[in-house]
Amino acid sequence: MRNFGKKKHSINIVFTLLLLGVFALTAVFAAAMGARVYSNSADKMRVNFDTRTSLLYLSEKIHSNPCSGFSVRDVDGASALVLTEEIGGTVYESWIFVTNDRLCEATVMQGDAVLPGAAQQIMDLKSFEATLKDGGVELTIVTVAGRRDTTFICGRAGG
Repeated sequence: MRNFGKKKHSINIVFTLLLLGVFALTAVFAAAMGARVYSNSADKMRVNFDTRTSLLYLSEKIHSNPCSGFSVRDVDGASALVLTEEIGGTVYESWIFVTNDRLCEATVMQGDAVLPGAAQQIMDLKSFEATLKDGGVELTIVTVAGRRDTTFICGRAGG
């Protein structure tokens, strides 16, 4: 009868260890799944941030331009949005374009050459295209993650 008691005691220990092992595996699995969900959410938030921030930056630059003068030109074969402003009798141009997967801005006196390497880097952006349409500009951006988005921005109303 003593043997039977030891056998029952061993089964309790094995069952407890087995239950502990299942719990540990479940905890590791849940943590791994949570990390994957967090990583996917963080990636989507970054892409949304890049898209919205770049379009908002471009929109604000157009709307804050006091002369409401803008045009589309090329710089090193890429589309550039050029905003014109007169300050103290001198006309300046702000060139906004993408080079080396970066949205950049360069401000020069009208007629001066734009050097993409000397431009202020704003943020990561794969490509940017501006097209003049109906008193505004249509902007198409592609983020580094590959998300493409297009928006239309009206020029600033006179006044």
